[in-house]
Amino acid sequence: MDKKRVLIVEDNELNRKLVRTLLQIADYEALETSNAEEALKIARETKPDLILMDIHLPGMDGLTATRHIKNDPELRGIPVVALTACAMPDDEQKALDAGCDGYISKPIETRNFIDRINSFMPCEKDREQENEVQDCRKRILIVDDDPASIKLLVEKLSKETYRFLTATDGREGLKKANEYIPDLILLDVIMPGMDGFEVTRRLKSDPKTRDIPVILVTALGDEGNKAEGLRVVADDFLNKPVSTVELQARVRSLLRLKKYREQTTVHSRCEKEILVESSRGIENPQDVIVPLVLVVEDEEKDAKLIMEYLDGLPCRIKLMEDGLQALDFVEKHKTDLIILDILLPRMDGFELCKILKNRHDTKNIQILILTNLSDLESEIRGIELGVDDYIIKPINKYELRARIQALINKKAHLDELCKNYENAFLSAIKDRLTGLYNRSYFDHYLEIDLKRSERQKRPLALLMIDIDDFKIFNDTYGHLTGDRVLRQLGKVIKENTRETDMAARYGGEKFVVILPDENLENARKISERLMDAIKAGFTGYSVEDIPLKLSVSMGIAGYPSDGDSVTSLVNAAEGALYAAKKAGKGRICMAGEINRI
Repeated sequence: MDKKRVLIVEDNELNRKLVRTLLQIADYEALETSNAEEALKIARETKPDLILMDIHLPGMDGLTATRHIKNDPELRGIPVVALTACAMPDDEQKALDAGCDGYISKPIETRNFIDRINSFMPCEKDREQENEVQDCRKRILIVDDDPASIKLLVEKLSKETYRFLTATDGREGLKKANEYIPDLILLDVIMPGMDGFEVTRRLKSDPKTRDIPVILVTALGDEGNKAEGLRVVADDFLNKPVSTVELQARVRSLLRLKKYREQTTVHSRCEKEILVESSRGIENPQDVIVPLVLVVEDEEKDAKLIMEYLDGLPCRIKLMEDGLQALDFVEKHKTDLIILDILLPRMDGFELCKILKNRHDTKNIQILILTNLSDLESEIRGIELGVDDYIIKPINKYELRARIQALINKKAHLDELCKNYENAFLSAIKDRLTGLYNRSYFDHYLEIDLKRSERQKRPLALLMIDIDDFKIFNDTYGHLTGDRVLRQLGKVIKENTRETDMAARYGGEKFVVILPDENLENARKISERLMDAIKAGFTGYSVEDIPLKLSVSMGIAGYPSDGDSVTSLVNAAEGALYAAKKAGKGRICMAGEINRI
């Protein structure tokens, strides 16, 4: 079997020699060059299995070279791993934005260098593996040296909702995390060789895997182990024997948080790229506000203990004794988190939660309930009513602090998703007529989200919506009436898409909706619901007592089956849209169905 080839692009001769030596010891064939121009030539001639690319090179830099590689149909499948001494704090994000598949810092750690290389090295994939991107079930990696424990966790979670990967030791877990980028990791603490704490530390220090939520699963419940878990930045803890209801609740909560975080990141990067001119001079429009935590507990002993445990956290803390008092406070003060006992005088915790979650101005406040073990299952069911998390009494200090930090982070992500932008931002990224995002913002957003989908091997779907015979409509009723219809359609689309979807006016009477992490089957169902919502939104609709009838056609395209770039995906969705119109209008067409119509 031929050796796998690694192309080293590094202008420092000593670094190049070190990498070459390590690769040769591991039985890789090393190709070398000191500049990006020569690297592109070698890559086209030899098609290496992996490219190690220094960011800072003479002449063409490594990021520009990476963009050339990823835009070349013959080379884009070759993994590119950035090498850098981290001269600038944002080098890491720049490397990922340029298309790099991973990131290795210099000076190189020789002990785990080959493990890192192996994790990026493409393996032989069968057809089923190539098509796994169309599977929109969340991927959960379970790492445990006990096969019985792995089997038990799989049985407690739904195979219809999740797809499972397994590993029986820490090193295998790291390799699979790098290779598959799961949506969540359930990680045993006590394992031979490399324990769960060390695995977590390595996951959280690697830009490729650091955003994957990690739940530590252990039979050890003492404070020292939870403190160590916090030190390595684990996202949550579960004690063995694991409660089925608690496991399911923790998993759902962290997966929701991950999705909010990803979409916030995409929005933030779009703003940075589009709003450079608009945002000058307002980089710090307001001072950083310290989060406000409200403790609602009528038992003096419990309240005193909670206040003691929260001492030193970077937040403001207020104590209330009953639900009505808390509601009055929240109406007057911007609150980020409520630590809430269920049994309260005048208004119980669930009643307070319902009120807050049903109001627009308070729905993002995070609510952490306090419960006894005997009431666990009933309290977890309360999460469906809006509770964000819970903690079991007697309260563990480290667990309480960890959950508070996670919920405050989630609140920040939600605020970022739902915030009202300054007028300068609005004019740059929003369509003035419909209030949806504009074409420029959509183009940037889709490009960034496609890169994320490619890195994480996740599906993505694009809907394109067009009003049927809108020119005739305008000619009949006038452009002002047409504008009102466009405004109403934008309102219906916005009200019937999720916070993590992205809706925009593409131009004229054409709209687009990006559905992250959705395969074509789910995209079809979502588009059918949206079509029904649009019909309902225009049932009985009139302008100046003139009843108006309106129909729309939709086209659906999916990544990667219908397109793997902004241009190809948009063209596929537009082709499906025109096929829907050709077939009779007022209907939905999939890009893959065009030849069958």
